[in-house]
Amino acid sequence: MNFKKLVLGTFSLAALTLFAACSDSGSSSKSDEEADSSSSVASFKSSTSLSDRADVDYKDTASIGDTMRIYVELFQGDSSKMDSSVLYVDSLDRNFPMYLGEFPKGSRIRVYASTYNMEKDTIRVRNELGDYLRAITAVPKGNGRKDSAYVNYFIPSAGTGEEGVFKDSNLFVAFKDQHYYLEVTGQFTDSTSLRMMVLVDTAYYEYTGEKETFKMKMNDSLRGIILIDDAPEKVAVQFSATEGYSVNVTTQGTNIKNYELTDGKDVLGTTNSNLDTLLIPNDSITWNLNIKTENFSSIWTGPYAFFETKTSARELEKGEYFSNPDSIHYPGETFERTRPKNLAAKYDIYQEQFVWIGDYKKGDSILVKHWIKNYEENNVTSPVTLEVLDKNKKSQGNINSVYGGSFVVSGDMPEGPFYLHYTRSNSKPLAQVEDSLRYVLQLYTLIQQPGLLASMDFYNAENDSISNNIRATVGDTLHLNQFQFYMTNKDGSSWDDAGLEITWFVPCESLNYINNKYSVSNCEANENGEQELSSNYVIVQSDAAGNTAKLIAQSVADPTKRVDLNVKIIAK
Repeated sequence: MNFKKLVLGTFSLAALTLFAACSDSGSSSKSDEEADSSSSVASFKSSTSLSDRADVDYKDTASIGDTMRIYVELFQGDSSKMDSSVLYVDSLDRNFPMYLGEFPKGSRIRVYASTYNMEKDTIRVRNELGDYLRAITAVPKGNGRKDSAYVNYFIPSAGTGEEGVFKDSNLFVAFKDQHYYLEVTGQFTDSTSLRMMVLVDTAYYEYTGEKETFKMKMNDSLRGIILIDDAPEKVAVQFSATEGYSVNVTTQGTNIKNYELTDGKDVLGTTNSNLDTLLIPNDSITWNLNIKTENFSSIWTGPYAFFETKTSARELEKGEYFSNPDSIHYPGETFERTRPKNLAAKYDIYQEQFVWIGDYKKGDSILVKHWIKNYEENNVTSPVTLEVLDKNKKSQGNINSVYGGSFVVSGDMPEGPFYLHYTRSNSKPLAQVEDSLRYVLQLYTLIQQPGLLASMDFYNAENDSISNNIRATVGDTLHLNQFQFYMTNKDGSSWDDAGLEITWFVPCESLNYINNKYSVSNCEANENGEQELSSNYVIVQSDAAGNTAKLIAQSVADPTKRVDLNVKIIAK
């Protein structure tokens, strides 16, 4: 702590003095952490080091980050006891200046102070051009200290002597590159003492009211402070991105009338509250964020408007943009894309996927299904779109998100690659999932192509033959996933392979012979007279000997292709 001593004269020619002594950090009421916050301060020039500045009779230079103690005593007029190290001011003055330093505009100056036996005490921050800085925090009015107003000074709290703690502080902001100083004012007595500490964050506010457009980077932050009565028509903030990135933009502020976001042509949105939005460009694009302050300031709301804008860019993963799509392997295989937990991706706000679903020519028809896991699929509260895009990124058809849908290459559609484009907004993560899957987005795509297969038969690997007949014994379990198939694609197909996934059915009559807890009567209510199997096995019934049951295998890749397997049942 820097020790300062003021000696107050008892007559008009006597002097008020400050005496400098050693630092005593142990008596500071602020923690080391608070003092360290001034570490961003550059070196400060003494007021005596420059000769081309305003002629201010500084009584000392404040030590930024240290607690300063100042005592006032009556000087008895004995000049023989005067110390050459003491600085003198006329006792008729009721203020004295203390040099702070040369700061760039946007610097934030926090002053802590408490006084003892000092009336009408105020502390101001001033630059050498004569400008007073207005306090950011409202100052209490009157002795009751109830009502407050925004003024250009700070009223210290009443201290409790040498070990008094700092109860009050206030902030001031520099709007010019200038030299700044404290102006301490009050009615001094022979027992007056002051304790002060000053912390400075240089260029804390990067924006201070300029009319020029401020350009931000993709990962950037901007703090701004604006004098409302001298504010530009709008604060113009600009930032850019290219395809392959998403940009999360957040803005919050005080005394802000509204925020307007545009892409240079169209208004994307306007809000009078805090802004939090996710932007995903399809190409190189520049956005403009226009911030408008309140129209007028007052002593009750303050002279300043504040805002803080942050841009956070994330490189998109495969499948999140058109130029780098996911790709199915072939029809009939469910494609899965797992996007790990990434809160910065904000999947609860917006989900998007591009999937290459094949190359097709005129007349080709496909069936498309898409679904997700671990996030809500309520299409009312979380709107969804599914569309098929051509190679030019033009939408050629929509797909039902619940049931799937068909798509036919027809008319003037270009032949070649086609893509499934999925978007969903405001989809909350599900709570009833395993912890390892919470916030994990899983997306699934299934493509089927009717007419893809030229042939499909049961394959017997033991004798390398095709056979649609087998024998089974009463009580046997037929495991459906153990059957093999021989499939060939039609000539001219764009696919070299097809998925081997099979959907199984049993005619209602055959449920009397091979079954797995399915109801024959319920099956007979089905229009097609078949039971689709949800289990992967059936059991040969005890009274089925001598009968022939039928299993039907249907290709998932080509649902028009089916093959029957005849099961001849024999007794044990």
